[in-house]
Formats: sequence, structure tokens, C-alpha cells
Amino acid sequence: MIQTILIGLVSLGAIIFIHELGHFIAAKGFGIEVEAFALGWGRKLLSFTRGATEYRINIFPMGGYCRMKGEEEFREALAAKSDSFAGSPGSLFSVSPLKRLITYAAGPIFNFLLAGLLLSFIWWIGYTYVTYEPRIILTSQYSEVYEVTEDLSPAERAGLESGDVIRTLDGKTITTFSDLQQIIISNPQKEMDITYERDGILFSRTIRPGLNRSSGAGYVGIAPYVHPVVSRIQPDSSAELAGLRQGDVIKSVDGVSVAHQMDFYAYLISRTPGSAELTVQRDGRELTLSYVPSYNDQGHYVSGFAFQALEIQTPGYSFLGSLGPGFAEAVETFFLTIRSIGVLFRGVDTAEAVAGPIRITYLVGDATTQGFQAGVREGFITLFRLIAFISIALSFANLLPIPALDGGQIVLSVYEIIRGRMISPRKYYILQLIGFSIIMSIFFFALLSDITFFTRR
Repeated sequence: MIQTILIGLVSLGAIIFIHELGHFIAAKGFGIEVEAFALGWGRKLLSFTRGATEYRINIFPMGGYCRMKGEEEFREALAAKSDSFAGSPGSLFSVSPLKRLITYAAGPIFNFLLAGLLLSFIWWIGYTYVTYEPRIILTSQYSEVYEVTEDLSPAERAGLESGDVIRTLDGKTITTFSDLQQIIISNPQKEMDITYERDGILFSRTIRPGLNRSSGAGYVGIAPYVHPVVSRIQPDSSAELAGLRQGDVIKSVDGVSVAHQMDFYAYLISRTPGSAELTVQRDGRELTLSYVPSYNDQGHYVSGFAFQALEIQTPGYSFLGSLGPGFAEAVETFFLTIRSIGVLFRGVDTAEAVAGPIRITYLVGDATTQGFQAGVREGFITLFRLIAFISIALSFANLLPIPALDGGQIVLSVYEIIRGRMISPRKYYILQLIGFSIIMSIFFFALLSDITFFTRR
């Protein structure tokens, strides 16, 4: 648990630090004095001064901050009820609104660049992911495994049946179940064209994914059709004790025919606990094995083995060649983030769908820890991908036109460019106060959401 929290804290801190570094570099470039640039928050541990800037390392390694010259001028102008800022040399308010705009935008831009570089690095070293063929099963037919909450799922309304192979969706060719899943999750309540194959015949229909109100993701009510071929076997598991081997094909359980993995799981979940008779095909002959299913502390069935999946290896790229797919993925993720904001206003349970800093810290650390359990390479790939996605989310969030956020300051700068003069300190203060109130409301809501999340766990 401690390792999980530390990984999450350092990762989230790095994202925030890069954001502040963007502001710092832009400010320095435009001649704006940076009074303090800090790594971390809280009490100062180490510091040194170079030029007009004090560089600090603080006790809590959670991000950092960049304090620019101008705060004192703002307080003085507010106290004097002045209509303008003094704008002394080196002050944030002494440069043109265009330069301030770029300085404010530099933080979100650096977050986006960080994400693009991390994703490019992943494309450069290459990675393997596990998926399945785009052949489907209707989850509504397996209520033992899946919760069925509606009479007809979106897949059933589109005429899909178990065993169908999806060929295209929303104009995109589907080669794996992951391709299919990504489009469905990203497009809740969007009507799309779908082409599927059944018994060698192609059918074209329209399908409209439903909206999962807990996560905000789209769904249609399908699972991958996985042939019951045994792959990895966990050491000292019930599967190993039963004598199962890699490559075995499970034909039946207690005489009940097994066509795919869902037949197997549904039967074992619904039966009375105890020894089961497996009929498997091995090297062209059939064997009967005695298999005793095991269960975890929550009473959930644990198979002790995995069914065979597809392992897809991405092609290797040169370093420069990786920048294209890496930044293309970053752009796609950024626009997906924009679409996801719209989903929040369609009746989504925001307490479930919105994560605060505590939950993000935990989820990053937990996912990374699990990734490292599979190998050092897998652990770093998982960590870098999560940092990239959160960095993009932070970039987008900071561009929202809320006063006190970078986006709000950018809007003010555009207003000043058009108007030809700065906003008064009093109005600036009121806008900042409104923005701060909005941000704190969001923060406390996210914090409450995090507490609810961990309480339910």
C-alpha cells in the first residue's frame, strides 16, 4: 500500500511540476521576474537564490509552484482603490496581454508536450497488449456473470447475436475486440453504422451505445467470444492440481457442452461448490479431469488459469518516427477528454465518474504496481501511459474559462487585447474570488467523491 501511494504521489507531483515549469520558462523568456520557483509544497527544506529567483525544495513532493512578481502590486492597487496596476519593471502586469496570455498557456502546453513525449516513447520502445478477435457474445444471455438491467441491450436492438464477427464500426475497420471496445466506450449515445458477419453473410445496421451512468462510458452489452483453449496456468492453483495443461481445449463441464469461455464461467458460477468433471481435448484425444473450483475471500470464483488470447505487438519505430503516432494519440485523447465533459451533463453519476486527487493518486499507484508485477518494462509502460492521460486531462482542465485557472486568465488577456486596456484591480479581484470559489467547490466535491469511492471499496 505504501509503495502504491508513493508511486501515485510522485507521478501526480511530476505532472504538476511540469505544468509550473511551463509557466516558469515562459515568464523568464518574457522578462517577468519569478520570485520563487518550488519543487513540492509546505515547509522549505533547501533553497538557493539565482538572480531574482529563489529556488526551493519543499517538504511535500507534490508538484510545485511558480510565484511571479506582481502579487504585491495587485494588493497595493486594491488597497488604494486604483483603476489600474502600477506595472513596475519585471512585473506580470508590466508586459503586454499577449505575453501574459502565452505565459498562462505555457503550463497546459507543457502538460500536453509531456503527454506526447511519453506516448511517443512508448511507441518507440514498442509494447505488447492482450486482446481477442472481434467475435462477440451477448452478455444478456449470461446473467450468472453479468448484471442484466434492461429488456434489450443496444447490441440486441441492432440485431446482433452471439457468435457474430464485427467487421466495421463508425466507418472504421475492426481487427480486434480492443478496436471495437475503444469506439464503443468513447461514443455513448451516438448512433453509428455497424457491419457484422454471420455464417459468411455481411449485415449492415445502426447501433447506439448506451451510457453507463457510473463511469460515463458507452456500452452495447457484448463480451469477447473466447475459445476455451487453456493458456497460462497459475502455479499451485486448482487448475494445476487438476492436471490442466497449456493448450488443453475444454469440451464440457459435468457433461455440459462448452463452446466458449462464457459457457464455462456461467456454469461454474451457478453450480453448487464442489468437484467438477472436466472433459478436455489434448493431443487429439479426450481426457477427463477432476477440477475443484476455488474462491477468493469475497466468495468470487477463481479459475487458476487463463484462456488463450491474442498478443498484439506494436511495430518498432525510430525515435523521430515515434513522434507522429505518439502526438496523434495525445491529440485524440485531448479531444476525447472534451467529449467526456459533455457526457457529465447527461445524467452521469458524477460521484462515481469524477475522481479527485486522492483517488487519482491511488489508481495510478495501484495500476503501476500491478504493471511492475508483470515485468519492469510493463510497469513503466503502464506508468508512462497513465501519466500521459492525466497530464492531458490537467492540460484541458486548466484551459477551462474559469477565473483563477489558466483558461480564465487567457480569456481576460484576450479581453484586454480587444479592449485595449487592462481590467481594473477591483474587477480582477472579484473574478479571482469567483474563480477560487468555483475551484474549491469542485475540489470538495471531488474529495467527497473520493471518500465515497474508498468507503464502498
